[in-house]
Amino acid sequence: MTTQDFVAMAQQCAPAVAPQTLAAIVRIESGFNPYAIGVVHGRLVRQPRREDEAIATVKALQAAGWNYSAGLAQINRDNWSRYGLTARTVCDVCRNLSVGAAILRACFRRARPIHAHPQEALRAALSCYASGNFVTGFRVGYVRRITEAAASGDTFVPALTSSATPIPVIRDRVTGSRAESRGRSTPVSPPSSNPNDDTARSQNNGGVEGSAVIF
Repeated sequence: MTTQDFVAMAQQCAPAVAPQTLAAIVRIESGFNPYAIGVVHGRLVRQPRREDEAIATVKALQAAGWNYSAGLAQINRDNWSRYGLTARTVCDVCRNLSVGAAILRACFRRARPIHAHPQEALRAALSCYASGNFVTGFRVGYVRRITEAAASGDTFVPALTSSATPIPVIRDRVTGSRAESRGRSTPVSPPSSNPNDDTARSQNNGGVEGSAVIF
């Protein structure tokens, strides 16, 4: 997911929260895995890689009575009924971001009367987002990790480019005048129609990585 992709998604699905803030939360909570599941007082053997794996795992956790969170913004199961989430819809990127933003906004509204400075209120809201109160998130380092993620330059995984790798050249063992001619710096001639002529071509298309936004 590139910077542009996430920002566009965040602006569409969670317009009331700054994309930079939402990106930092998602990076720490799920590592941008829409099928991520965090189990309280436990952990999965591995994280789901597909929607069907995530749904099956959520249903198994529900049946076993585990406390867990799921999706990009790691929405805790206690909030699912309030926001109409299910084992399937919690994996929906837009729906998950929308609910995560709604929870953060509710925390921010509660923190605003206590903290005059908006940034102080936001940090208190981050603690509330993770723990339900304005203290625990600071004590366990959650708020620090979010702010560091927002300030870092690698919030987003860069886009994979289609750059071609140049084909290496193997030097011929030649002697005499041919070796001397190969050693000279001469312009490259166009490809010959003679099938016995040696010709080589290489190409390297560079790509530009998506740069991360900051807090």
